[in-house]
Amino acid sequence: MHLTFRHATVDDAPLLSEMGPCTYRHHFAHLWRREEELNDFIAAEYSVAALQQSLSAVGTRWLIAEAERPAGFAKISWRKPVPEQTYTGALLHKLYLMPGETGKGYGEQFWQAILREARAENERWLWLEVLEANAGARRFYDARGMKMLTQTIFSSATQQSVLFVMGKALDEHA
Repeated sequence: MHLTFRHATVDDAPLLSEMGPCTYRHHFAHLWRREEELNDFIAAEYSVAALQQSLSAVGTRWLIAEAERPAGFAKISWRKPVPEQTYTGALLHKLYLMPGETGKGYGEQFWQAILREARAENERWLWLEVLEANAGARRFYDARGMKMLTQTIFSSATQQSVLFVMGKALDEHA
């Protein structure tokens, strides 16, 4: 099935507030040691108020992917300094598909949409952080030419997780 993509607006905050916790819990809940920390993280990321602020921020774009219904979303910021590098690029904060929407070729369609968006903003680099423990996502990004640049740590009150910083130059053929 083919996805359509649209730029999210502040009016989409309630939709993203439903989709965000659903996708995040589905893909990452098993990595959290304490349920209350997971709940706090999700509330900070996906409350309607937090999403409204992010959706109206200059230099940030949210995409919603739709098939017969919303299938996923992405968040991208423009001209963000790449860690330990001397240049900036488009930072892909989030690329999440709803439970039941993986394995349909949607990831590749979403990836191509993200590349189009970044190129339209005249970005020369795309970069992201991916959990070391998320082997499936790392394979996905590796297969699309993303290279390991460095690593960093995500910390919560009681745990730490390694994040791989991956990036790639955006030329016209990638």
